[in-house]
Amino acid sequence: MSENMGGKSGTGRILVIIIAAVGLGGGYLYAWNETRQVRAHSRVEITEACQGLVDPEAVMRFGDADKVEGSPAGDHLCMLSRASTFEGQEQMVEYFSLTVVTSKDAEPGESRVVPGGAAAVATARCADPVKSAGVTSLRVTAASASDRPDSSRPGALAAMAREAAVRAAAKAGCETTLPPAPQG
Repeated sequence: MSENMGGKSGTGRILVIIIAAVGLGGGYLYAWNETRQVRAHSRVEITEACQGLVDPEAVMRFGDADKVEGSPAGDHLCMLSRASTFEGQEQMVEYFSLTVVTSKDAEPGESRVVPGGAAAVATARCADPVKSAGVTSLRVTAASASDRPDSSRPGALAAMAREAAVRAAAKAGCETTLPPAPQG
């Protein structure tokens, strides 16, 4: 009789373990799916806010952010905020902006990428200004609200500024070549 009781007890333990595993696995799957949906929404926000000029994954990696929202841009093409938790409360904090300026100067200078602290500037010189409605160059500034934006990812801002300059030039009908972005 004691053997039979032990069998029921063993079955009960196994059942408890199975229920716990299903509960933990289900919780993990729920959290994973929620993060996946938040990241998908963030990619759409970044693409729309910045008009497709930057890679959403690069922007999210730069800010170590899963949740990103577009903010009123003011003088910028786009302003992005990321979710941050302070004293248990989630709040959106500005962390990235992109500015695009076109020029019709007769001497636009050379194409270049200039990194620097909290901002990086990429200038794309148009090979044929006539084809690009007289635009001779585009200057793109990628900026961070952080004091030390490139500390964990050297060259990230410069790479995003370069990519945005190339994409903006293509949208403007401007053929250009830019040197690679400096890596830190």
